Amino acid sequence: MRIDCHTHLFTLRTVLTREAGRVITQRIRDKGFPGFVVDAIEKLLDDLLDRPLYLNERQLLGMLFRKLLDTDGFNDLLDARLAGMPITLTLRGADPMDLPLEALQRALDQISTLTDDASTVGKSFYDVVATLRISMKPTITDVADHVLEQLDQDDAIVALMMDIRAPDEGTRDRDNFLRQIAGTEEAALQRPGRVLPFFAVHPERPDCVALLKQAVEKRGFVGVKLYPSLGYPIDHPTLIEVYDYCLEMDLPVLLHCSHGGFYRKPEYIDYCDPADWEAVLSGDRAGLRVCFAHFGGWEALGRPDGLDPGTWGRTILNLIRGRDNVFTDLAYHTSQMGAPVDEAHYFSKLSELLEDDLLKRRILYGSDTWLLRLDLSNTYFRSYFQERMTEAEFRQISEIAPMEFLGFPGPGMAMRPNLQRYVEAVDARRNKLGAEPAEWLRNRLAGAATVDRAPASWNIRKDAPARTWQGLANVMTNSQRQKFLTARLIQLSELTYYQPRDPNFDHKCQDLARKFVQFAGQGAGYRGTWNDTSAVNHFTELFRKAEDTLGEVALVLDSVFEYGKPLA
Repeated sequence: MRIDCHTHLFTLRTVLTREAGRVITQRIRDKGFPGFVVDAIEKLLDDLLDRPLYLNERQLLGMLFRKLLDTDGFNDLLDARLAGMPITLTLRGADPMDLPLEALQRALDQISTLTDDASTVGKSFYDVVATLRISMKPTITDVADHVLEQLDQDDAIVALMMDIRAPDEGTRDRDNFLRQIAGTEEAALQRPGRVLPFFAVHPERPDCVALLKQAVEKRGFVGVKLYPSLGYPIDHPTLIEVYDYCLEMDLPVLLHCSHGGFYRKPEYIDYCDPADWEAVLSGDRAGLRVCFAHFGGWEALGRPDGLDPGTWGRTILNLIRGRDNVFTDLAYHTSQMGAPVDEAHYFSKLSELLEDDLLKRRILYGSDTWLLRLDLSNTYFRSYFQERMTEAEFRQISEIAPMEFLGFPGPGMAMRPNLQRYVEAVDARRNKLGAEPAEWLRNRLAGAATVDRAPASWNIRKDAPARTWQGLANVMTNSQRQKFLTARLIQLSELTYYQPRDPNFDHKCQDLARKFVQFAGQGAGYRGTWNDTSAVNHFTELFRKAEDTLGEVALVLDSVFEYGKPLA
């Protein structure tokens, strides 16, 4: 069983706030993408913040191209390099939101070809869109499936939550974070044994410790994720309390440790300095299990001076040699790609470190997926390392060392408490899981597992799916009403109202939308700037085009209305 020790499964919806939007666009800007791309994405995120909306691929591309057309840089590109080409006529001839998917995909391909920097990994407009596609998947389980589909059966991933908050964030931030906790737990139950969740702690969140304890003791979370450059020093009083709890509950901690990635302010990047942990990992806390992600940066292995005294990489090595439970990972190490000298040094140094009996137990494979997608796919990243390492070396960093970090049983060692609680949390619900448990977990459950868990986004106990099912029942056939679970696959065009040749079709769509919104919105408030008029207009258009399934209608409904408790 190979384990990717550094992945992210959060969706844009579970983190999107003003602060998160700013931090995300700053990350894209720092990657060197054209200014018009950054501006368009910033406008897109602002729109989704003010008026949340589920977007399928056609709608996502359409909205993105609409935002691009609002930027001078993109229009200059069309005038200078695409004048007279079909793509110019296509995008300027109509609202991109109305264009078919195939036309939008052709436009994406042509623009990517013209704007990509072939000499540099990343900086591809296509990569930005691919990243947005993943981030806007409907549920965290859907993101997990996207990652797991690129791995071998029974391979596992460490799912690191993200808490991007600012002191002035309100109820939306809290609701998003609670949704991320629930969605991460759900992914672990939908894909048991393959998704190992780490809880994100941000000490400025007032109840972060209480939420952590609930996640660990009730939800089966197996570790803690920290991201200091988001605005907090690692000796924050709340974090000291968290470290003590981690020792009590035998939880590993993984923290961002490189000069790249997300940051609230440039000066906060230094909060990730591993030298600050010398004091934390002393005395009673010397045994704390900690992974300094990214090895302090790819330069640690890719440059001759990468492990010189004073570098973050050298500090991490010193901590590993001086403590019993310090680890590091290789997540998002891409800058050496395409630079033969750096690449040769990188793998030579990595091989040298893996010959050390201690260090080989402390270096972990991690990808940083899905954030990695801004540069390249997870599949390419993994094969890149496999092709340049011996089979034994890759097995060491992707199987043997990760198992020790996470607490899997080894020779003469029992499973550690953090992982045992995960087993117990899954076992308590083994009669309702979303898939067969991974082999390592299946052998530890008290009884046989039952695969009978509803899809994460289509559950009769959740408001949006239940109200979609009930609100459209009068335009379904008798056979369509028979099974709730399979109804999510029914397309709107298969419902009885869909008769586009009827001269009254538009009026019928509007009437259906009005009744649907009135029914589905009972007892619920609107998200963002949605109101009765905009909601009815949106569903009228959705029912008229009829390209979505009932499952997608439920996702749209959940993005429009703020639901509370599930329907009884």
